Amino acid sequence: MAHAGWDHGYHSSSSYTSVFFRELTPSWLDFAALLKGHLPPRESEGEPFFFLDLGCGTGFSLVVLASLYPEGRFFGVDFHPDHVAHGLDLARRAGLKNVEIIEADFLGLAAPGALLPWSVGGCHYVVAHGIATWVTEPVQQALLAVAAASLRSGGLFYCSYNTYPGWLARSSFQQLLTLEVPAAHQGGKGLHFHAAARVLTQLLGDESQPSQLGASYPNLRRELQSVEFAPVDYLFGEYANAGWSPLYFTQMSARCKQHKLSFLGSATYSESFIELLPAPMREVVMKEPRTEARELLADLGTNKAFRRDLFTKGHVRLTPQEWSQRLGTISFHLLQPQEGWLSHPLEALRFRACFGEIQGDPQAYGPVLSALSASPASIDSLLPICQQPHGELVVMLSLLLEAGAIGFERGPAGAKAAAQVQRLNLLLLGRMQEGRSYTQLALPAVGSAVPFSVLEALIYRAQREQLQEPMLSSCVLLGLKDLDVQLLGRDHQVVVETPAQIARIQEIAAVVMGSKVPLLQRLGGLPTAPLTASRSTRSRSKAPTRKES
Repeated sequence: MAHAGWDHGYHSSSSYTSVFFRELTPSWLDFAALLKGHLPPRESEGEPFFFLDLGCGTGFSLVVLASLYPEGRFFGVDFHPDHVAHGLDLARRAGLKNVEIIEADFLGLAAPGALLPWSVGGCHYVVAHGIATWVTEPVQQALLAVAAASLRSGGLFYCSYNTYPGWLARSSFQQLLTLEVPAAHQGGKGLHFHAAARVLTQLLGDESQPSQLGASYPNLRRELQSVEFAPVDYLFGEYANAGWSPLYFTQMSARCKQHKLSFLGSATYSESFIELLPAPMREVVMKEPRTEARELLADLGTNKAFRRDLFTKGHVRLTPQEWSQRLGTISFHLLQPQEGWLSHPLEALRFRACFGEIQGDPQAYGPVLSALSASPASIDSLLPICQQPHGELVVMLSLLLEAGAIGFERGPAGAKAAAQVQRLNLLLLGRMQEGRSYTQLALPAVGSAVPFSVLEALIYRAQREQLQEPMLSSCVLLGLKDLDVQLLGRDHQVVVETPAQIARIQEIAAVVMGSKVPLLQRLGGLPTAPLTASRSTRSRSKAPTRKES
């Protein structure tokens, strides 16, 4: 699709989005390893470690991680000079000294005699988010070779990738785009994606009388509709790569085995528990004794489209007693208010998973949420309160973590990170108000982040300036127009009329000031210094039109 060159066919004409992924945090990865009975790379929170991000993009996620975990040493690699320059500049502005970002490609790093800028075999964690199935196979093999060479024995390799069968339907869209993307590079950008989506939608036939394609893939129509709302840079990054090729799990596992990387489990917690699968599927999967065959059967049954897999170079198995002891000391913070989960005590809690909805008993979860609403608590301290078996409590906490209701308690290590996290958050808020599309603010107490948009940054600034309604919403609306950011309603449609825009801003402001700002303050991430974004700076660096919900 793209011409081979220094980018090896990977889309390089625009920058990738700046997004933080909680699954890349050491605390999250350690817990995922424990769920599979593997000894985590760190003994406890606050212990020094080495972390390598292969294909770190703009460096946003890596910089946030470096601020949250000052005890770690972070390395990032990306082949795109714009990405590297952005990451280095962000780290410098934040005053971080524990992060290095290097411009290189995997083929060069994997070449015989190549010197790695980090200690060979010394990294506790190596991550590659959204890279493996978007690059050509030689580059993918080089990626795996560098990961294996960099990982210490017993360390964790996180690899997320597109997988089949979930991408079978959309592969038709991607193939149609092979005719359109060369033209899209010449101008028009998103129009070509939208045109391809419309053509393929016509081929599906009417919903009442679908064509053979439409009957075979009944969800494809809805998936194509999402193309209209997706950012153009995402569409290029997702579809416009010469190496675009989703893999079945067994294919990825086999390629990792060639580099001594053994499959451990998923970084998506709900996928660690076969017993959560729907009954008919569960019976089929549990009868299969082979781990890889079970994973494939579960993927087929759930039409899996994306995997977050953990591999290890050497499995360090814990005894049941060691497993219980290690889990028992882990503590948790409540992130979402208890009433948000138990507003109707008699109704089941609902958790989303790749295989559908999981329902939780409020009588079982209620005591856990009540205890955490009072103060952080460990698994050992929660056991007598919830009166559930140890294994059942672990499942409950895993689902609450995945749903974003709770987070890991970092204790003194989190407190140590608070000052530099607040400095970074102040920088991010200011740059958001200038039009930078950053997406999260850091929470040092839990070693993770909370979603925070450009719109929410404008609302926070107006509140800090003690503006009252209707002046607050009017000023925020002017700020959005100044940045060419479109306001979306709950239905993801652009809000056009001014009264509706004001109402929407007021609705979001209530959430920002009622829950997000208090959460930042409670977990040590709220900046104490005043915000200093200037209007003249914003006008000099006007961003392209974006949609903001």
